[in-house]
Amino acid sequence: MDVLSELKVGVKLEILPRENSEDNDYTIVSQVIDVKEGSVFIINPIKQGASYPLYPGQRIRIIFNREDKGIFRFVAEVKKKINKNLTTYEITPIGEAEKIQRRYYYRLDIVRKVLIELRDEPIQIEGVTKDISGGGVKVYTKEPLPIGCRIDCKIFLHDDSKEIIDVAGEVIRCFKDPQKNEFVVGISYRGIQEPVRSKIISFIFERQRLLRKKGLI
Repeated sequence: MDVLSELKVGVKLEILPRENSEDNDYTIVSQVIDVKEGSVFIINPIKQGASYPLYPGQRIRIIFNREDKGIFRFVAEVKKKINKNLTTYEITPIGEAEKIQRRYYYRLDIVRKVLIELRDEPIQIEGVTKDISGGGVKVYTKEPLPIGCRIDCKIFLHDDSKEIIDVAGEVIRCFKDPQKNEFVVGISYRGIQEPVRSKIISFIFERQRLLRKKGLI
């Protein structure tokens, strides 16, 4: 796949800081702001709420999602850092993008209401998110859930309840947090439609944009 033809303005990126980084090492996110003359221009990358510097000559691996085609990665070289009102970087793709299969996604720490319904029992459990990603969600609940059970979740993305995400999932971990005296339930999405996943990922990036605007990251 030709990288430059696919990386449009606004495309979200996940950056691995080394050319040979493993896909599950990533925690760095950015976004395309321009593509011209064989180069891609990206906003200042963020890692765990803080700016992550790149250096001229550095080779990085980049992952991006095309909801109609899948998830792709490619290697790029950092050409230069541009210091203006908004710090950006110019990068040059090396070779073409390859399609990959992966279940790892950036996790955003955020508290949102969640309703969990067990598939095998008429039970509804209320909880709040600890973090959320395009691959799953971690939830605080007052009672434990058995590992392996299938569930349906309603995730209230906004406080005004205007946008609710419905996803099916499976409990992959559950343990008690002694400090909060609550259970931490790790849920992996099952059979999620790509438009729904894209909506979650877009929500995560929008929250990051707002936090940057407020100077909180």
